[in-house]
Amino acid sequence: MKKTLQMIVRILVGGTIGFFVMYWIMNSPLEGLAFSHYSFIVNGLLLVILVGLLLFSLIRYRQIQRLLNQSLTGDAEDVADQQMYRWFSDGTLSLNLTLPISLALVSVNLVLDQQLPLVVIGTTLIVVGLVGSIHFQTLVQQMYPERNLPDVSETDYGMKLLAASDDGEKHIMLEGLYKTHSVVNMMLIVGIILLLFYSLLTSTSQLFSIFVITLILIVSNTKYYFSIRNR
Repeated sequence: MKKTLQMIVRILVGGTIGFFVMYWIMNSPLEGLAFSHYSFIVNGLLLVILVGLLLFSLIRYRQIQRLLNQSLTGDAEDVADQQMYRWFSDGTLSLNLTLPISLALVSVNLVLDQQLPLVVIGTTLIVVGLVGSIHFQTLVQQMYPERNLPDVSETDYGMKLLAASDDGEKHIMLEGLYKTHSVVNMMLIVGIILLLFYSLLTSTSQLFSIFVITLILIVSNTKYYFSIRNR
């Protein structure tokens, strides 16, 4: 009950902040500014972020490889395991962020600016991010060779990895997934509220986007609660 009330409060606060931010944008000089006036800055910023994420993940990959090539024992080995786990999490997050930002770069230029070279670059970065993510996951078997972990190419890799994890690891993963589920729910609802305010303030209908987000909420919540209900 307490968590439900906290979520409702967060949604109301987020919606209120979103309303005033949207109101300010619609009544500021930025509202009438054409995208072409600042497309160079937006595209440049997205490219810098993408290159930074890919370089960061490459650095983390090389750092893990260097530790794997060292012969460590005792406390030094335990410290190295903890460090590799953090570096692995950093690299995985960086590569996962590459996909949505690359899609944003492609979408911006297809819908608004139509700069073909940037569309090609964005598409290439999507492929690089996906290949990098798969390659990064292969480090798990090298980090824990004593454990019978599934290969990333196997079907149902996620479920097999969960089954191979111990109780402590399962608790950490499930706690993270539950928190993610709650945050995504809240942010999607706030997104619907922002789109509603945007439609009212600009007289530009965002009903399609609202319906898509609503459908995502219905499917994800139904899937989640049926999964735990049938246990």
